[in-house]
Amino acid sequence: MSDEATADLVEEAYHLAKCSFVRYIVENSQPETVDDLDRRAFALFEDWSREGRYNQMALGDILEDMSVVPAASSFPLNFSQYNFLRPSYLLKPVIEKSEGELQSLSEIAQALAAEPRARDLVTAVISRQRYYLERARKLEEDRPREEPKPARVKGTSASMW
Repeated sequence: MSDEATADLVEEAYHLAKCSFVRYIVENSQPETVDDLDRRAFALFEDWSREGRYNQMALGDILEDMSVVPAASSFPLNFSQYNFLRPSYLLKPVIEKSEGELQSLSEIAQALAAEPRARDLVTAVISRQRYYLERARKLEEDRPREEPKPARVKGTSASMW
């Protein structure tokens, strides 16, 4: 594998760590904590986000050793639909989006098979992300299930005649 291809893969992993959904929640979404489950969920998100920053820095160190400056990136715009929600409500979207991020990281790790240092780091990132994902799943199981409310049909002004 060429150095350029390796750098591209490491940079992709760098951006996944930098722009993860969990980091968006902690840094930008301003979730509203109401109860103990919300506090536990947000504490998990904070720990997970901190781990993501460490992963980003470690991947950045590899890129620096390769004399590569990562391109600028930002969080996807669709993440903003999760602003101002309760952390316990965000558990399910976090699990779903993090599973996708883990899948991408797994593909990167496989592609980096010939580069032991980069592969080992990405594999370690995957291992830590799985740990946090399992914790999120356990919290999601603890979340009380709300009974669906019956749909309320509103009439129009014409229906009153």
